[in-house]
Parts: sequence; C-alpha cells; structure tokens
Amino acid sequence: MKTCHHLTHFAIRVGARRLTDTATALTSLGRDEAAVIATQQARLVGCLQHDIVNGHTESAGQTLRQLASTYDQLAAILS
Repeated sequence: MKTCHHLTHFAIRVGARRLTDTATALTSLGRDEAAVIATQQARLVGCLQHDIVNGHTESAGQTLRQLASTYDQLAAILS
C-alpha cells in the first residue's frame, strides 16, 4: 500500500512536473514541435494521476496507451 501511495501522490506528480520542465527547455532551444509533445505528455501524466487516485483503471490504461505513442513522436521529431 505504501508503494501505491508513493506512486499516486509523488512519483506521477513529479513525472508531470519534469515533462513540463522538459517542454520549457525545448521551447528555449527553439524545438517548438517537441515542446508541444512534451506538454501533451505532461497533461497525459496529470490525467493518469487523476485516474489512478480515483480508481479509474480502464481510463488509466487508455491514458497510458496514449502516452506511449507520444514517445515515438518525440523521438522522431528530435532525431
């Protein structure tokens, strides 16, 4: 139970914050398309936290699937 609490109330929130920081850094580097994707990722991670905290496992799974595809998009833009 303690691990779940850490995940829902700390780790996911930190992940969303780091993705927001990433978007800011990418913007400052002139990588606007990549920043848009990082911002989308941050929002999805925020949605994931909401889903998990509220026990919405089905929508959490959908959010994770959406999030997964953004990493390929980000990699393609940055390569």
